Amino acid sequence: MTSSLVLDDVTVARGGAPIVRGVSLTAPAGEVTALLGPNGAGKTTLLESISGVIPITGGTVSLNGGRLNALDRVARARAGVAHVEQGRTVFPDLTVAENILVVRRGPRVIDEALELFPELHKRLDVAASLLSGGEQQMLVLARALAARPSALLIDEMSLGLAPVIVQRLLPVVRDLAASGVAVLLVEQFATLALKIADTAHVLAGGTLTYSGPAAGLRSAPERLHAAYLGEPPPSGS
Repeated sequence: MTSSLVLDDVTVARGGAPIVRGVSLTAPAGEVTALLGPNGAGKTTLLESISGVIPITGGTVSLNGGRLNALDRVARARAGVAHVEQGRTVFPDLTVAENILVVRRGPRVIDEALELFPELHKRLDVAASLLSGGEQQMLVLARALAARPSALLIDEMSLGLAPVIVQRLLPVVRDLAASGVAVLLVEQFATLALKIADTAHVLAGGTLTYSGPAAGLRSAPERLHAAYLGEPPPSGS
């Protein structure tokens, strides 16, 4: 593998209370790793601790063999971590082209974005605030990828989007992983994430209750249900 994102015994607290406890997982380059779980399980908190939005209180986060713990958010981005947060966080007053060029300038930056999302071609000079929800999500992904990250964290990509838009975005995420990026995907609709994931982890109550092949959950919904509830897998599954 050319790169991988590795979490070792990571604990994260908010307001002094532990939200995530003792999480260890690897998101290898070239794969989609799904992080699933019920609302309030700590998935967003974990992603934020990886990208440096909030500090971790225990354990280590590493990318390409280098520890990220001591780096702030900007330094982690420069080290290769891109974070697509919830809520389609565009710069509303900037045009589509300007949103992308904020991250990296160069003769091919816009062309590379349009290769991923040709739908944005006619919107390059339009303010991001005027885009549809689906177009904004395309823009956020294109902007993240303009930085040429080693690891891409995606938090609830489908939130508030029409199913047809989600179906448009999923193959793009799969293709990005195939290009060598380590993708860690948090998704509220587990069935969607499991369609494109190689490995899945289920976070419930701040701890991992399942880690293994995504196929193991695709083929056994009862195992996924048990993991969400923090219960042992059903016998025989």
